[in-house]
Amino acid sequence: MAGKNLIPFAEFPDLLGDRRALRLLNSATATLMRPRLLPRLHRALAGCLFLACAAAAGAAPAAPRTERGFPLIQVYEPTLRGTSPQSFDIARDPRGVLYVGNLGGVLVYDGAWWQLIPIGKALAAYALASDAAGRVAVGGTDEIGYLAPDAGGRLRYVSLVSLLPAGQRELGQILDVHPWGQGFAFLTTDRLLVWDGTRVVTAVTFPSGRPFAQTFLIGGTLYVWSRETGLARLAGTRLQPVPGGDIFRGRRMDRVLPADGGLLVSVRGEGLFLFRDGRAAPFAPEASKWAVAGHVVEGQRLPDGRWALGTVLGGLLLLRPDGTVDQIIDTTVGLPDNFVTGLVTDREGSLWVALNNGLVRLQVASPLSVLDRRSGIEGSVYVLARHQGHLWAGTSAGLFTTAPLAITGTGTGAGEAGSPAGPVRLRAVPGVPASGWSLLSMGDDLLVGTAFGLFQVRGLDARLVAGTDDLRTVYALAPSRMDPGRVWLGTENGLAAVRRDGAEWRFEGRAAGISGEIRTLVEKAGVVWCGRTVGRIAGWRIPSAGLAAAPAREVAGSDGMSLYRIAGRILVPAGGQVLRLDEAEGRLVKDPDLAALAGHGDFSFLAEDAAGNLWRSTLPPTVSLRQGAGWAPSPRTLVEVTAHDIEQILAEPDGVVWLATDKGLFRYEGATLGQAAALPAPRLSSLTADEGRVLFGGAPGMSPKAADLPPYLRHLRIEFAPLSFRAGLRYQTRLEPLDARWSEPTAEPFAELTRLPPGDYTFHVRTLGPNGETGPGTSWSFHVQPPWYKAAWALALWAALALLAVWTYARLRGRALHQRAARLETRVNEQTVELRSTVEELRRAHTDLATANSRLEELSLRDELTGIANRRRLQQALAEEWSHTRQPIAFVLLDLDSFKLLNDTRGHLAGDLALQAVASLLAAAAQRAGGLAARYGGEEFAVLLPGVGLPGAQQVAEQLRAAIEALAIPNEAAPLKRITASFGVVALSPAPGQTPEGLVEAADLALYRAKAEGKNRVCAGGVR
Repeated sequence: MAGKNLIPFAEFPDLLGDRRALRLLNSATATLMRPRLLPRLHRALAGCLFLACAAAAGAAPAAPRTERGFPLIQVYEPTLRGTSPQSFDIARDPRGVLYVGNLGGVLVYDGAWWQLIPIGKALAAYALASDAAGRVAVGGTDEIGYLAPDAGGRLRYVSLVSLLPAGQRELGQILDVHPWGQGFAFLTTDRLLVWDGTRVVTAVTFPSGRPFAQTFLIGGTLYVWSRETGLARLAGTRLQPVPGGDIFRGRRMDRVLPADGGLLVSVRGEGLFLFRDGRAAPFAPEASKWAVAGHVVEGQRLPDGRWALGTVLGGLLLLRPDGTVDQIIDTTVGLPDNFVTGLVTDREGSLWVALNNGLVRLQVASPLSVLDRRSGIEGSVYVLARHQGHLWAGTSAGLFTTAPLAITGTGTGAGEAGSPAGPVRLRAVPGVPASGWSLLSMGDDLLVGTAFGLFQVRGLDARLVAGTDDLRTVYALAPSRMDPGRVWLGTENGLAAVRRDGAEWRFEGRAAGISGEIRTLVEKAGVVWCGRTVGRIAGWRIPSAGLAAAPAREVAGSDGMSLYRIAGRILVPAGGQVLRLDEAEGRLVKDPDLAALAGHGDFSFLAEDAAGNLWRSTLPPTVSLRQGAGWAPSPRTLVEVTAHDIEQILAEPDGVVWLATDKGLFRYEGATLGQAAALPAPRLSSLTADEGRVLFGGAPGMSPKAADLPPYLRHLRIEFAPLSFRAGLRYQTRLEPLDARWSEPTAEPFAELTRLPPGDYTFHVRTLGPNGETGPGTSWSFHVQPPWYKAAWALALWAALALLAVWTYARLRGRALHQRAARLETRVNEQTVELRSTVEELRRAHTDLATANSRLEELSLRDELTGIANRRRLQQALAEEWSHTRQPIAFVLLDLDSFKLLNDTRGHLAGDLALQAVASLLAAAAQRAGGLAARYGGEEFAVLLPGVGLPGAQQVAEQLRAAIEALAIPNEAAPLKRITASFGVVALSPAPGQTPEGLVEAADLALYRAKAEGKNRVCAGGVR
């Protein structure tokens, strides 16, 4: 069985670019090698293939270069047991759930949770497809089937092999799967099988041997290529020739994709063609060269009209509809592997790429791209400027530019000058020292403020402006509006200026009367306003001649404020809001049209883009859209920008916005700052109860039925998923009737409900986007049964039994006393001495019995493990207090958080020691407060505080919560890595119509809210 799929090494070149044949090779490898050795084998194979085709791979396409950076790439590494880094195919159902063909089976991903579904004995899933109804078909080795939910809502593999005649069940490896008719079509090395929902038939038989036939589903038409017939299409279960399709007879078609008015065809060794009206015309010559060298095996038409072409050796190419190369994405960009095995787009327009060694999501539709060390930039980027059409960046390592420098040699690779396929490259400018803090374009000159003075860069020649080395760091540069030949310098120690003198710049001197480290400068109406690191904003009036002037006027405010000239006004970020500088009054004021910019995080940098939108350097950055004279109150958040520091925001006239950060440059290009696409309703991925009992397995397309849950349910876990892959998603939950409002947003895709009282409940969950958008909700209803002893019939039975027991005891006891009295009376005169002796003996026995009973009673009221009072003693004390006082009675119920995880991770002995430590602490605290501490059950405790009102009880509970946290009992599975507790507190003065049970139930509900609101907290409740 292992040998039938082996392929001789001599035939490897014939397999290049044939994804299906390579899958066959992978199948043989999986049979021979352990999964953990596969990545090494395939890397070695890829090396051999690359050496075999090195000469053909040398050519690079050429087209106009842009300043685009690297695409946003997210690498996914499922850690489920049995999975492999090797992926073979990928598909998406109409709901948005992803399915990945993996060496261990089918991986299912819904945006939050991974699941692995084995298929057949060989396990590996090589081909996948989803139809409009959401069914997913799978092909493996000697296996065809589909995924379907079982009775518990768990997704399982259903094999169709049994529908084939016994002699036709050796299928080898399934090469491709497509939805077809009422079922699916499965391609093997020599057959095309069609399942119509009830039976499996052989539609087409192909001659044995390579090249194998290929199938392509386009717009509801299933195209079939074979070397004998060329291109045909499947009609029912029969092949029909495509007009002109015979021109591909004897030529190998690797991929067919939809094109406007025709088909885009990749032909082995020839390149790309547009096939229209029975004719094939060569298309996209530069991309064709790349396709031939890399060997195209996969393809996808993107929603924006571009094509994505995946190869064996060259990674991925994005091709524009006009045939020009948009971008090449390979290992130099960040792909884990260049061997593409599958492509699919999600609802956000991102492209998922299955690789021979990895799985990634490429945000090919995102307006954001990144320029970092891969682009040639070193260090944190402090400042950006556009000079003579090129981008210049000052960093902690020096000055970098996209301007062409001297290049030796004749070839250019991806991303070099003249290449369209890769991100733009930046190169260090010689002669400029490290720490470029400020840039200013002045005609032919670029002025660069550094930690060693001011430098003048003309062309590629950099020289220090004489006299500025004493200034040390030049943090800010601003051209004078009154004097075009002057430039203001914000330095480490005050304000200075330089002046153009012919072709050179000379140091004009320091401005008198102003000092401090100046980071930002704005000149307006004859005043230079300076934002200082230490010291308030200062305004320095420009003298008519020279730099000698009166002392600067300070503006009310605080240290470290920055200034920005936006829409003719000077704006100042301050404490998460934006203030306007009133230049006449010399003070900061609040403008009504700036109010919408407050309350969205702290920031220090502002920029206005070409559309009037205001960008802020929050983390992540936010953009307020222009609205009339002001800005919209709800900003857009660029959650994909993951920098820790944003040093500058550069908005260019063409709409491009640059973010200078500690992680390089983020480039924004596009007009998608409006409202994001609507979020889908989340799906319930899993419902589990106590002891891991699965209530619902989360099969896509299924919803859990209303459940009737047993009493004593201590834990219910509800897992959900967004069915979206965008960043920054959060969730809100609500449990009716306990929660009146939605919970605070959380990034955790699950909810845990504990100790639910009997009753009817409905759980709601919804997804929140990063910009506050709210998606529709998903609901699930369930009922928690009351314990049997609280049912009406059980209460009546208990009352009857109690009355019967009292009556029986009284009757028997009375009879015994009467008989004994009669006997004693008969013998009283005869045995007086004996009677006295007997009476004395009975008295002593009664005393001993009372002592024993008292000891037994004491033991029955004490918890065996912790030594403190047990639940029975607590109820007894509560009843006594309730019947003897009208003073307030406080009742505190607490539960140790994540205690089950402590037992699971550290063992039950550690759990017992933790319970004893907490019990000792509670007993001592309760005794000081004049109350009683008791173990209520499991990891729950209670504290009874007679004569204490609700404020005092809350104070005691908060002290106990802090004391338990201070015990620092380790619990690595808990959020704080230590034992914490949640408290429910109630207090009332007993009154008619109220019962002790009502007090306990109210504390229980308050404890539930404390758990639901995040644990490790105190919640007060009231008695209904």
